[in-house]
Amino acid sequence: MARVLIFDTSSRLGAVGGAQRVAANLFYELGKRGIETFYLGYKTDYFKGPHKNAMFLKESKQKALKQAGERHSMQRLIESRLVRAGYYASYSIRGINTSEMEAFLSKIKPDVVLASSILDYVILKRLKGKMPNAKIIYIEHANASGKYDGAFDYNIMQLTFGTGPFVGLERARKRFFGFFDGVIALNMEQYDAVKKYNGNVSIIHSSSLLEGSKPDSAHLGHFKKELGLKGRKTVLYLGRLAEAQKNVSSLIKAFMEIKGEGLCLLIVGDGKSRPLYEQMSSKDRRIRIVGRVEEKMLPYYYSSADLYVLPSIWESFNATFIEAATFGAPLLLSENAVNRDIKERFGKRLLLFNPKDIEELREKMQTAIYDRAERNKLISLSRDIAKEYSKKAQMDAYASAIKRLLDSGKL
Repeated sequence: MARVLIFDTSSRLGAVGGAQRVAANLFYELGKRGIETFYLGYKTDYFKGPHKNAMFLKESKQKALKQAGERHSMQRLIESRLVRAGYYASYSIRGINTSEMEAFLSKIKPDVVLASSILDYVILKRLKGKMPNAKIIYIEHANASGKYDGAFDYNIMQLTFGTGPFVGLERARKRFFGFFDGVIALNMEQYDAVKKYNGNVSIIHSSSLLEGSKPDSAHLGHFKKELGLKGRKTVLYLGRLAEAQKNVSSLIKAFMEIKGEGLCLLIVGDGKSRPLYEQMSSKDRRIRIVGRVEEKMLPYYYSSADLYVLPSIWESFNATFIEAATFGAPLLLSENAVNRDIKERFGKRLLLFNPKDIEELREKMQTAIYDRAERNKLISLSRDIAKEYSKKAQMDAYASAIKRLLDSGKL
């Protein structure tokens, strides 16, 4: 039986998102497909208690410092390029105590390692000697192959320091992608970009990984009443609160330009930009920053939405809008958050906007909420998107790719 290690140290600073959800699901689901799985990383909300095949790392001091800074509204300092550069330089140069990890690797002897983060690379370089026969595969959640102005772009800075200070973006990519035995791209743009640096690439799309079905009308009605949503049109954003990528400030600004007490904007999630969004929305009672919620409650939020908006500056293959579609919510998506795969598959049926154009976002939000014909089209589109991207298809694709890799060396 193949032995696969799910390696995810990207939660070192408390990051919890699509990559972490995929990591946990791979840990549980690949075992149902004839693959023995192990996990090494920080414990996230997506794990169901302890497991003999999992090594959960101790919570990092950096995470506690970061959270303390957020509580004391030091957001601008935390978001500064200088602080970010200092952290990544320290992380890369100082390294990490890997002795416990080395013992775990010597015990399990993995055939394949699946990594999800640019920062996983920094640690894997130090660990590779302990697993010389393992194939190390990178899942391109972090969009290292994306379009950036330079090596010190806020969103890609960790790649620069992870591959050696001041090497430049192009050389950093060559070193990074060249280290891995293969790459899982999440979309066609990534596939085309990664092929320049690593010839062993395969595409596996994201999907909805939520368990459960849409709540019945009685339970959903009770939930809406408790949150004060009954009789109101609800706009939903759900995901990490990280302004440099997610651009939620544009959604808040556009929503505030729409008048009327019959509207509500729910922002569900947590992250370093939460203090910024709370400050921006403090004078509009219609906007609620909910924070993180238990996964079992996500179907209630998605099912309550009259519109789901994703305003991101970039995404690899976002799963939250697929989850929203699965629970029947119409979608309004940033044109930068939707990759070529989605655009080619669904074309002009998509309702897209420029994430930098607040007025366009406002106009299209109003259309999607109040234009009955447009809403019916968007609801139909959500049904088709939900059918296309299922959890079973995603997990089957990973199992097949791993078996191909072990049989032929190719993903």
